[in-house]
Amino acid sequence: MCTFGCRTCKSQPDCNGCSPTRCSPCISYCIFDLESAVFDTRHVYRKALKELVRCYDKRIPDILHVQSGPMTISEMSELFCRKLDIPMSWESFRYELNERTSHLIANPPFMDGIERLVPHLRNSCMELALITSSNEANYCSKIRGREDFFENFSTVVCADDPELHAPKPEPDVYLIAMSRLGDAGPDCTLVFDGTPKGVQAASDARLPVIMLAEKDLPCCWSELAALRFEYLDDFEPEMYNLPPFTDPAPKRRSSRRRTRYSQRLTVIRARAAEAAAAEEEEAEEEPAEPPAPAALPSILNFRE
Repeated sequence: MCTFGCRTCKSQPDCNGCSPTRCSPCISYCIFDLESAVFDTRHVYRKALKELVRCYDKRIPDILHVQSGPMTISEMSELFCRKLDIPMSWESFRYELNERTSHLIANPPFMDGIERLVPHLRNSCMELALITSSNEANYCSKIRGREDFFENFSTVVCADDPELHAPKPEPDVYLIAMSRLGDAGPDCTLVFDGTPKGVQAASDARLPVIMLAEKDLPCCWSELAALRFEYLDDFEPEMYNLPPFTDPAPKRRSSRRRTRYSQRLTVIRARAAEAAAAEEEEAEEEPAEPPAPAALPSILNFRE
């Protein structure tokens, strides 16, 4: 049965088979960004941009890809037209870019690891929310044929939501999602987002955020993130005291990527162990300190 302090089970009356560990009142809610944490659309615009500028015999320097990372489509179009001297207006460039990406974004692939993580969290008595930069009609188009998976999310906040007045990097979308999750709050909610603006929005909402960023994204754009991974299957629930996966881990596509992750996780665990050891040493040293009253007589005599 669920423990007395299980916050998520207030909205899940049918939750009656959990172990106490699964209903711990730590992280009880998660919010996922559709375009950067559920779907992997990070490479769509990069591929479309390369194809588009190649029509004008141009090549995109890596620095421009980095600079355009946190930009909107309009800002990105203006930047590339100006820096690469494209012989067209940035509005026309944006239109052609959207035409090239529309069919790719309409049926995007899942992020590696999401199909394993989301059902696991849901089966662990956690409430899940979804946010998207798409309006409701486009959202329904994107998830067509995958409705069963998206039933794991109890609430969805779309771009045309009547309560949403400002997009990212304003925190409104995360605050709305939290309010619709019932008892969700900064102390028990975890965010998964892959954009600098999304990380900024979650941080301004005082929520811890896991950033899913491309490996060449500058570290300065992920400073506000609690953790940063290139792929979602690098995330392990135990990092946030969540129930571990019960099924065996799927085979990784790249052992090289696993090596990088293992190194990061080793560093995280080493730092945690060092911090715990330091706390124990401080706790052992505290009783050895001389009691304060013993020093009072000498201080009083000095004042006299």
